[in-house]
Amino acid sequence: MNTTPNKSTPFKVLIAAGGTGGHLFPAIAVAEEFARLTDNHCQVEFIGTADRIEATIVPKHGYPFYTIPITGLQKLLSLSTVKLPIRILQSVLRARKILQETKPDCVLCAGAYLSYPVGLAASQLKIPLFLMESNALPGKTIKRLAPRATRIYATFEESRQHFSPSIASRVEVVGNPVRSNLSALPDKATARATFGLQPDKPTVFVFGGSLGAQSINSAVLSSLEQFRSAGIQVLWQTGKSYTPSANINTDSAHVMQFVENMASAYAAADVVVCRAGATTIAELAIIRKPAILVPFPQAANDHQTSNAVALQNEGAAILLRDAEVKERLFPSVQGLLSNVVAQEAMMSSLEVFAKPNAARDIAQAILEQVHQRGRQAS
Repeated sequence: MNTTPNKSTPFKVLIAAGGTGGHLFPAIAVAEEFARLTDNHCQVEFIGTADRIEATIVPKHGYPFYTIPITGLQKLLSLSTVKLPIRILQSVLRARKILQETKPDCVLCAGAYLSYPVGLAASQLKIPLFLMESNALPGKTIKRLAPRATRIYATFEESRQHFSPSIASRVEVVGNPVRSNLSALPDKATARATFGLQPDKPTVFVFGGSLGAQSINSAVLSSLEQFRSAGIQVLWQTGKSYTPSANINTDSAHVMQFVENMASAYAAADVVVCRAGATTIAELAIIRKPAILVPFPQAANDHQTSNAVALQNEGAAILLRDAEVKERLFPSVQGLLSNVVAQEAMMSSLEVFAKPNAARDIAQAILEQVHQRGRQAS
């Protein structure tokens, strides 16, 4: 199916996404769908910051990558905070220059602070602006850009109530995009061999996001001997902000700062322990993997706890509070691994949260909107 707005020239889109994998990977999933829907008759480029995850991941996927100097809000009384208005202005000017040079048909922003100057520049240049919001409670950047957006693609129906009626009419609930390679996981034995794990041992995959989660990491470190004694092997992504005090890779634990091949990591696991961000939940739902969720309590408006509660209420996951994870991690993992009935019930309950076509639906909707705009302008 080719829905390119103008078949004589490639469709071009600039995507602002990054800061964390939760914002970046859904955007990459949509980028992949642009290529598929247009029979590769498209050009996708990304914009982000030079010191976060996007600077490494985007070039590896083969997309052109531009940077702006924006930073997030740090401590209230800090030099970085004082300089923030200047950085925002610099970032808007830099984004305007990039947009004027690349001339995209539209701009897609996936949230986080870096989206604001890009979305603002797109609006100033009258380039169609599209937004993606993965959480039930829209973030500050999305709410500020929403009045300028052509469409806002949301994961939860609840998001509508946080916008005015005129903006809510432009909200489309499509789900949270996930990476295309999660649609067909490798077999368990092959996946475990990828990480040097034993093919027949019960396996738990633990991660706290690209930057890591201190509470989860501390809980895993203190539980490693219990896991080893119980015959449970651990695939542990520590995140870039945490390094164990010693080399603890053994025949029952494989430790990595960052797992790029998430399809194999998920496939290797019988049970997953992780935060409760919207992207993670979307991925767990697609792959139907039993999970123990440890919401990040400092997330804006505690939205991760709301996500985890929604799954727990449906019997689709176990919720552990951040303050109790160190004490309850091992017994919770051991209990779930030993209860096949509970695992199967979770896998079944996850179906209600699965939106496997979200990336395709967003890409197709954007193509149709830009195509329609092109017809009206001609």
